[in-house]
Amino acid sequence: MAYIALYRQWRPQDFEQLVGQEHISTTLKNAITSNRIAHAYLFSGPRGTGKTSTAKIMAKALNCLQGPTIHPCNACDSCKRIIDGSSMDVLEIDAASNRGIDEIRELREKVKFTPVDGRYKVYIIDEVHMLTTEAFNALLKTLEEPPAHAIFILATTEPHKIPATILSRCQRYDFRRIDSEAISGRLLKVLQEMSIEAEPEALGVIARFAEGGLRDALSILDQCIAFSGDRITVEDVRSMLGLAGDEWLEHMRGALLQRDVAAALGYVQELISLGKDARQVILELLVLFRDRLVESSAVTPAQESGCVEDGMEIMQLLSDAAQEAKWAPYPRIVLEVAVIKICRRGSAQDMAGLAARLEKLEAMLANKMIVQPAHRSPDRAGRAESIPPAPAGPASPPVTPAPPFTAADNKQNSIPSKAEPPQHLEELGERILAELLKHNKRAIHTCLSEGRLLELNGEQAVFGFQLAIYKERIEKDDYRGFLEKLVSQMTGEQRHIKCRLVSDTAGEGPGAPPVEATAEDAVVRHAKEMFGEKVVTIVNNNKGEEK
Repeated sequence: MAYIALYRQWRPQDFEQLVGQEHISTTLKNAITSNRIAHAYLFSGPRGTGKTSTAKIMAKALNCLQGPTIHPCNACDSCKRIIDGSSMDVLEIDAASNRGIDEIRELREKVKFTPVDGRYKVYIIDEVHMLTTEAFNALLKTLEEPPAHAIFILATTEPHKIPATILSRCQRYDFRRIDSEAISGRLLKVLQEMSIEAEPEALGVIARFAEGGLRDALSILDQCIAFSGDRITVEDVRSMLGLAGDEWLEHMRGALLQRDVAAALGYVQELISLGKDARQVILELLVLFRDRLVESSAVTPAQESGCVEDGMEIMQLLSDAAQEAKWAPYPRIVLEVAVIKICRRGSAQDMAGLAARLEKLEAMLANKMIVQPAHRSPDRAGRAESIPPAPAGPASPPVTPAPPFTAADNKQNSIPSKAEPPQHLEELGERILAELLKHNKRAIHTCLSEGRLLELNGEQAVFGFQLAIYKERIEKDDYRGFLEKLVSQMTGEQRHIKCRLVSDTAGEGPGAPPVEATAEDAVVRHAKEMFGEKVVTIVNNNKGEEK
C-alpha cells in the first residue's frame, strides 16, 4: 500500500478532533442540533487551519445514516464515501483550476438533481476567490434561490477578493491561526501513536515554524521523521529547517546590543556559510528579542525603561527587514543592512535632525532671508543694501475700513514722534496685527509679526525687521498698499509705510536709532541658533586669506 502523508492520515474526522477552532465547531454543532442549517457557508482563514476538513465533517454530519448528527459515525457507507472522496452527493471543486463561467453553469444544471444517497448535496468550492467575475455572477443566481437539498461551502484564504453580493448570502466563519501549544500537543499525540520519541523543544520549534498551520506542522514532522528516524532532537529539526541555533542567536544578539558591526556581520557570514536561511535568521532574532523584551518589561520600569525602548527599536528594525526579505531577491543583503542599522540605531534620528536643520538653513539662503553686506552711499546713508526685491504679486482687494481712532483716542494715545513711550507703539502694533487677522490677511500678518513698529512720524509709519525677506515682502505694492490703508484708517491720518533692517528689534525702542543688520550678523546668528555657539574661521590655503 502506498504511503499516505501525515497530514492526510491525521485529518480530523469529527468536530472534536478540530484543533484550535472551538468557536466554529461549537456553532456548527448547535446549528445541526437545532436544525438551523444554512444553504451557504463561507470558511475563511490562513492555510492549514482546517477549512476543508470542517467542510467534509459538516457533509458527513448531514448525510450520515445516523444523522443529521454532530457525531458522524465514520463507519456507514455515506461517511466512508465522503472520506475517500467517492460520494456523488459531496462534490469538491477547485476554483483555482475551474474558475470559468462554463464550470459554474454546469454546476447550476446539476444542482437541480436530488441527492443520490444522502439527504443533501454539498458543494465544497475551495479557493473560491479565484473565480472570475462572470463565474461569480453565475454562482450568485444559484445562491439566491438554491434548491432545498443543496448546501454550498465556500473556502478561501482571501475573503476580501470575494464580491459583496456573494458574501451577503453566506454565513461567514473565520478560522484562526492555531497557537503553538495546541499544535505541539497534536504532534505529540501523532508521535505517540507511531511510537516515535521527540524532545519537547523540538516539537515547539516545529510549531513555531508552522506559523499557525497544523497541516504545515504535520508536513514538517513527516520530514523530521524521515531525517531522524525513531527519535527527533531539536538539533535535527534546526538542521533540517535551516535554523540558527540558540548559541548563534545569543552571540548575534550580544553583538547587536553592543553595536559591534564587525562581529555581527561575521556571525551573518558564518550562518550563511552553514546554509541557514537569511529571512529565517531575521525571524528567529525577532522572536528572541521579543522574548527578552517581555522579560525586561516585567522588571521595574524605572530600572529597565532604557532597555525596553532599545529592544522595541531593534524589534521594529527586524520586523521591517523580515517584511522586506519576504520578497527580496537577495535576503542576505536585507539581513546585513538590518544588522548595520541596528548597530547604528539612534544615529539615524540624530542625522535626520541635522539634515532637517541644514535643509532649513538652505531654504533661508534660497529665499534670500539673509541680507547682503551693507554698502554705504550718500543718498542711502544709514541703510543696508538689500537683495533686489522679487516681482510684485497681485494686488490685494480693497480693505474694509476699520474703525479709526476717535478724537479722544488721538488726544490720549497720540504717537507723534520717537519721544512717546514705547508701550503706545506696541499697543498700536498689536492692534494692526489683530486687524490683519480680522480681514483674513494671514500672509501679511505672518510677515509683519516678524517685525516691530519703531516710529510714527508725521506721514510715516516705520517698521523694523531683522531679516531682509520680511522687509522686502512688506515693501511690495500689494502688502504695502494694504498696510497703508489699514494704518491710515486706524490712526485717522494718511500714513506711508517705511521699512528698515535692524539687528535686534526686540531691544529697539522708539527713541533709539535702529542698528543696521549685516550679512555676517544674520548668518552667524542663525548658524548659532541652529548648530551651537562654536564659530570656525576658514582660511584660504592658496592665498592665505580668511573667508
